[in-house]
This record gives sequence, structure tokens and C-alpha cells, in this order.
Amino acid sequence: MERGTLVFDPQTSKVGEFQAKIGPYALLRRVGGGREWEADPARIRPATPEERLSAGVRAVNERSTGRRLFRYVPYSIVQDPSAQPEYEAYCVSGDEADCGARSGPRRHPEDVEEWQRKHTQETRHTRYRRSFADYAVLERQYSTAVE
Repeated sequence: MERGTLVFDPQTSKVGEFQAKIGPYALLRRVGGGREWEADPARIRPATPEERLSAGVRAVNERSTGRRLFRYVPYSIVQDPSAQPEYEAYCVSGDEADCGARSGPRRHPEDVEEWQRKHTQETRHTRYRRSFADYAVLERQYSTAVE
């Protein structure tokens, strides 16, 4: 393990920077500096991205002189089930400039594809820019750790 690698020590429930292996112990230091502690090398594991971020935020908070406190809160971004996505196509065929014909927003991609087929039959244009739009919501992720 390289010096500076962030690891999680389950015995102390802390993230630390690996410093060295001294005898039977791994020597760890708090992120951002501080007092070192000894940990069982067989029990430590690489810190997860969330644990690394949380330890970094904690170190910044400890260094700050202001009253602000930042906490890492994990969120997932998901499609809003209460809103319908929209599909659209724009004809970019043409000799000197784009044709510019648009399908307009449609609820299903098949509707846009059908518009493209009809437009191609009428004009022989074969190049389209397609777009998809939806609404997203952020859902907070709660820890479900069981010990």
C-alpha cells in the first residue's frame, strides 16, 4: 500500500491516510493531518468514494475559521415519474443550409421516427438531429449499513 492511500479502519470507524507499516501495525493519520494511530493491516480496507469525500469535507471544516459546516450528502438523480419525457427531430439535410423542418415535441420515439420517414419520403432528406428531454429529481440516499 502506498503512503497517502485513504483507507477505512473499522475498529475506529475512521478514514485515515496510510503512512507506513511499523511492525505488525499499519500507521494511519487523519485526513488533513493530525495524530497518527495504529491499525490492524488485515482489517483496514480502501475507503469508498463517499468515505473519502466525507473525510475531505471534515478536514476542510476543521481548518476553517468561519461558522459554516459542510456535509457530504449522497443523492441519486432519477427520471421524474410524474413528468413525460419528450422526443424531437430536426432536419439538418440541405445543400447550402439546413432544411430546418422539425417534428415538434412528441411523447414517444416511435412518433419521431415516423415523422422522419414521412419527411424523407417527401423531401429525400436523410440527416436529422434528434433530441431527448426529461425532468429529473434528486433523491437523497440514506445509509443502510448494518453491523
